[in-house]
Amino acid sequence: MAKTVVIKQPGGDRSPFLRGILVQSLLNAGLSFDDAYGLSQVVRHDLQDTDEISSTDLKAKVAGLLADRFGKDQRESYEARPAFEADILVHTPTRSEPFSVGILAHSLESCSIPPADALEGARKVYRALKQTGHSEIDHKTLRKIIYLCLKEHCSHDMADRYLSWRHFESSGDPLIILIGGATGSGKSTISSEVAYRMDIGRIQSTDMMREIIRAYLTPEAVPTLAYSSFEAWRGLPANEKGKYSDGENPVIAGFLSQFATMKPALGAAITRAIKERHDLIIEGVHISPTHLDLEKSDNQAIIVPLMLATMEKAALRKQLKRRGREKTRRQASRYLERLDDIWDLQSYLLSEADNGGIPIITNWHIETTVQEVMNLVMSKVAKRYPPKFSNLDHDD
Repeated sequence: MAKTVVIKQPGGDRSPFLRGILVQSLLNAGLSFDDAYGLSQVVRHDLQDTDEISSTDLKAKVAGLLADRFGKDQRESYEARPAFEADILVHTPTRSEPFSVGILAHSLESCSIPPADALEGARKVYRALKQTGHSEIDHKTLRKIIYLCLKEHCSHDMADRYLSWRHFESSGDPLIILIGGATGSGKSTISSEVAYRMDIGRIQSTDMMREIIRAYLTPEAVPTLAYSSFEAWRGLPANEKGKYSDGENPVIAGFLSQFATMKPALGAAITRAIKERHDLIIEGVHISPTHLDLEKSDNQAIIVPLMLATMEKAALRKQLKRRGREKTRRQASRYLERLDDIWDLQSYLLSEADNGGIPIITNWHIETTVQEVMNLVMSKVAKRYPPKFSNLDHDD
């Protein structure tokens, strides 16, 4: 597909149409990233057979689509801004970059502020900057304006969350979120959503860890690793079942044997994240926080363990059917055939978590669950880093 050329008016400069530039412009006008990206895709598709378009016509086209999809106010917000240029520049010690309502809103979401509130807060900040006539601003002053806008126009709680989060980010401490739960509880989906909202670039799955360990150790050395967590009992010698605290249930015995093999890898992943000071989410059925000795690392990182749960067997069956459709019919059948075993394993994991004081979140709805996870994270961050206005003067 040939590139569409945008001709600037009145100078006549020619440049290719770039979807990323349009996305940034829409973010600056207050759209969420998903909405901005979606609209830019539509524009690119509409222009696929267009060789040239003036910047004026392009802006009018985008404005019309905004009005159709998001209403008159959003169109006016877009039209009030320069086509693809920043009208407020933010200076940091290492770089200068344009102020973006969308990017600030995404940043506020990291503080466990709900998306709609984060977007409204970011818009309030932009209006405040325009009213005070800022065309350039340093990052410390901007932080204070953000805090005061949130406090005045949104809530004290939102402002305090922002303060605590800024202090945490400046500390350099890594954030490590451990998301456990039985097969079908939604761990990978929730992990991906939380990673996106909180700008966490690394997710590790315990299933992947298990596959790597299997590649290096013989089946004779670790027989339970050849099976899924709820079928690991198949690899247990009969005379070993009594070794485990719940030896009368082979499903639990098999899982505990498998977990014992996985535990060093889990510990190594956490230790490496702390040493390299990078944020990390580890998700998987093998997340058993009460057996992971997290206390010794807790003062070196923000570590947030939690368990996801599906508290109705019928709901778990439905989720396993859906999961099976995403894989193969044979796997779907295997999940459903082992529903009772999966249920038993979940009951064990949740009991262990409950006895150890580990938070349990019932995963009924993705958006609600994601917000609950982020609230847990923010609660621990605020406890470690209480909100103090003076912390806004700290550099990253």
